[in-house]
Amino acid sequence: MIDLGQLRESARQELMPYLVGVEDFLGKIGTPGGLPATELRSQPLDAYSSHILAIGILNRLNRIAFERTKHRIIVLPECVKDYGDWSCGKVEMGDSYACAQCTPECLIYRTVEQFADGQTEIVLDPDDLEHFFKTTGSELKEFGVVGVACALTLLSGFWVTQKQKIPTQGVFLNYSSCAHHWAKPAYNTCFSLKRMAWVLGKDIPSGEEPRLSRGETYSMEKESLSPEQFYTILDKIIDRFEKEYLPRIQAENPDKDNFEIGLEISRALVPKIITRDSV
Repeated sequence: MIDLGQLRESARQELMPYLVGVEDFLGKIGTPGGLPATELRSQPLDAYSSHILAIGILNRLNRIAFERTKHRIIVLPECVKDYGDWSCGKVEMGDSYACAQCTPECLIYRTVEQFADGQTEIVLDPDDLEHFFKTTGSELKEFGVVGVACALTLLSGFWVTQKQKIPTQGVFLNYSSCAHHWAKPAYNTCFSLKRMAWVLGKDIPSGEEPRLSRGETYSMEKESLSPEQFYTILDKIIDRFEKEYLPRIQAENPDKDNFEIGLEISRALVPKIITRDSV
């Protein structure tokens, strides 16, 4: 595998404005009033930029195949739901859950309203991603996936879909604050509806973007920072990867498709996968 060290360092530097909360978070782990140390919470600053870079590369490698799919499944984490409404009426749907559309202010409700149609469905946190996608594949034969998760857990979902050769796109949560991993008490996470619209090739939603504030580690929602600026920076980094690195990688691996190449690159950047259970 071609050395990606220079690209990794460049990504770390360029993404730094969004990662300034990581060191402070790490310093509080295990202290009175702080959260206990876990494998996930204890990841160093460099792990965040490496994960983000890996997802950016996988997004680009999957993009053409994803655009060709007619059916899409958006997988949302439950931390996006309205924490102010604990009577969440999610509906069990076999191996996953569907939004019951009980609270119009909830971002999951808004996502369903904006994007669900005959070709796009929204599901909440399947209990077993690998089994869910295998079952879905036996029913639909061909489909694409859009996964939404925080910077350190999104890659674990990609590793499942890439092994099954399912075209996938990842959308980052604007910050991390879920009850399981990052914050006590927890508060709502959110993601960019504009980015989701771009991923799906749909019209940009009307109304204001959801901006709910303070990430515990990284955040796209700070003064003079926004998700749109974050994705602009990341896309430019991936443009360099596509121009300067990808042709050489493909030349060295003529018998591998983009799914296989993507897995090799992501393993080079993130040798040990981090799952949501690493807590």
